[in-house]
Amino acid sequence: MRTIKQRGEGPAADWRAAVSLARGMVLGQGPVSTGPEVVATVVAIMRGNPDTTFREIQAQVKGRHGVRLTHATVGNIMRRHGLQCGRGSRRLREMEERLLAGKPVSGWFHNKLLEANPALRERGRETAGPGERVCVTFFPVATPAGKVFAHVAVDTFGGMAVAEFYRKGTTEAAVDFLHGRVLPFYRREGFLMRAVETNRNTVYYGGGETHVCGVYLKLQGIGHEVRPVAMPAMNGFMEKFKQAFTSGFVQPLRLGRWRGRGRESRPLTEPALTGLREELAKWLFHYNGEEPQEGYRNAGLTPRAFWQGAENAEH
Repeated sequence: MRTIKQRGEGPAADWRAAVSLARGMVLGQGPVSTGPEVVATVVAIMRGNPDTTFREIQAQVKGRHGVRLTHATVGNIMRRHGLQCGRGSRRLREMEERLLAGKPVSGWFHNKLLEANPALRERGRETAGPGERVCVTFFPVATPAGKVFAHVAVDTFGGMAVAEFYRKGTTEAAVDFLHGRVLPFYRREGFLMRAVETNRNTVYYGGGETHVCGVYLKLQGIGHEVRPVAMPAMNGFMEKFKQAFTSGFVQPLRLGRWRGRGRESRPLTEPALTGLREELAKWLFHYNGEEPQEGYRNAGLTPRAFWQGAENAEH
């Protein structure tokens, strides 16, 4: 019987190394940690020539930064910025223009457009300036240091985001976030918060006038809009942010630092929580000020640039 020589005939360490490498390649099919300069290079390449192939992007990034990006990582960067390769990119842009003009598009293209840019779900509800509608939510995040909750506020005018990690996903934490992070941010920017939009989660909404969150917002002179049952629970601008946050911050954090199972359920130490908050602040600075967002609604502007020139609501 003819046999095939396989590669497992060396010392035990050889197969362990081979398996480790193979597992790393499989893991590498997901997002990997990429610095802002690498992301900026990928975006610049695609804007300069939308017909550039994935392999050409990978080669250029390797040449400039010495970083080998996987196909999936390039794809994730492009999706976060509403970019597509080749003819598909042009076709998707054409379909988005048709959709925004009120012209019919096929069901397939409609789903692809919403997948690439969930903010399109909110068309027809456009806001005229910062603070007019700020969607707020929270979601659990499993990190190598332990489980935390990301409390997030995203302005539907340009997608400007404020976020912070807390130990709990409770009403108290949600109001602490609004009071200690969100309102001070808008005061520094010189804009009033006119309305906060939430889902019907009991953290934010209790169906009555005595819910802590609702009472707090009323005391601040801020309206409280609750997502109707007929609409998706998460605002499209928030969903767009969550996609970028997951692929750009959470998954690289896991892949780069995971050291064993089970830690995601452990309580965070105070230094670990402080470290995560510092890293989140750096990532948010990059997201708001250095990551252009293609298509609706920013048309290639960063959230920070989209806010430039907006009317100062406090004066």
